[in-house]
Amino acid sequence: MKVDKNYFPGWVRKSFTFTNDDGNIVLDTKFINILKPYGILGTFNLCDAKRAEPQFLRELYRGYGIANHCKRHPFALDPDESYTVSDEEFSPETADEKLLYKKELEGEYYKHIGRGWRTFCTADTYCSLVKLAQEELGEVFGAGAVKSYVWPFTEQKDPRIHKFLKDYGFRSIRRVGALKDTTGFALPADRMAWSYNATDADLLEVAELYESYPDDGELKFFCFGLHSHDYENANTWWKLKELGEKYGNRPESYYYASVDDIFDYEDALGELIINESSVENPTDITLYIKVDGERIVLPPRYKFEK
Repeated sequence: MKVDKNYFPGWVRKSFTFTNDDGNIVLDTKFINILKPYGILGTFNLCDAKRAEPQFLRELYRGYGIANHCKRHPFALDPDESYTVSDEEFSPETADEKLLYKKELEGEYYKHIGRGWRTFCTADTYCSLVKLAQEELGEVFGAGAVKSYVWPFTEQKDPRIHKFLKDYGFRSIRRVGALKDTTGFALPADRMAWSYNATDADLLEVAELYESYPDDGELKFFCFGLHSHDYENANTWWKLKELGEKYGNRPESYYYASVDDIFDYEDALGELIINESSVENPTDITLYIKVDGERIVLPPRYKFEK
């Protein structure tokens, strides 16, 4: 009995998703309204679940994945650097760019970097903001609904934060940086440090590469990012619409799902029990495989016998 388990729902090899940071309600609404008619799904990475009424947020993001993007969208202080904290009250007009200035939270500071004054914090405060965001998101979207973390700005250097995120139980952690086709559009090998393939700048070019990528028998992953405001600032909403027109509503070619749903499906495939004359699905996810070239649907907790 020959079993080919490398299929997403619909017996397709290629998944299609997005990762969208920050939770700009106005522009996320525009983003959703453009893509929704094309059936393209993905994940919104939210910092603040208090910026709108819970019911409004649940309705806006219904059907999409939600990830933790950390309350207040901070940087973490670099443990290998030394800092001097000013006793003066912060004023951007008079502040010394070489110093830190206290903010309202303990362990939180203003620090100047290339683009201006930003929020930086100690490792302990950073971790407390992650937990706060998780609690607030859980109140809105349900306990256990948020399983993944996305670094604000970029991956931080403090190893204590890395350890905290893993120990806290996040099933994946997303970095920044467009991979394009450098991995052969493979599913992320390291979910604790994965990234997307394209941004608004090269969205259509990388999607075309993905479309033409040959079937090598392996599951594939195409994920684009990064913010709704990227399309607003560059006036490239037309790219999003063209993406939908070309690659949306094609279940015979692509599996449209949130990032977590794609990872969940991959995990479920890994739990298949394959014997000489049977295939058993011990998971709660319906799986699509081929046995001796025949399409087989494996419902949850189902055993197929040849």
